Amino acid sequence: MPEQPDRPSAEKIDRLQRRRTRLMFVQGLFFLLWQVNYFATAPSELNAGSAANHVKVSAYLVWALVLLAFLATGGGWWDSRKVREILNDETTREHRRRGLELGFWAAMAATVVCYAINLFEPLSTRVVIHAVLSAGVTAALLRFGMLERRAQAYG
Repeated sequence: MPEQPDRPSAEKIDRLQRRRTRLMFVQGLFFLLWQVNYFATAPSELNAGSAANHVKVSAYLVWALVLLAFLATGGGWWDSRKVREILNDETTREHRRRGLELGFWAAMAATVVCYAINLFEPLSTRVVIHAVLSAGVTAALLRFGMLERRAQAYG
């Protein structure tokens, strides 16, 4: 049976899946490294009203929102609808669901940790929000990436 002209080849789908998996995993690692940098900064510098600090915070928020949108939709916004449908198969949706589930629990754990720390040392709202959002996004990205890599290794 000849292949449909608008249907991508199996090789292209495999290549796109592997690229998406690498992208998600690497973005999760970079996002985590950025958080290490953020929390290593002195608290007095975090609350500074400098323009550089506003740019840093804005970039973090945009990056977090893009990663969340990527997780929610499966990414591939630049690919055709047909390709996105094939890439977001049942297994990928399950991996994404499990990643988001772990992200939720990581965010809840970060909330509990921040609450406990706040009993002994005051934390700014910004630090708490940053910790909760970072924990959730990072855990979800890394879990999704690991599940996808494992499936691709066995597939």
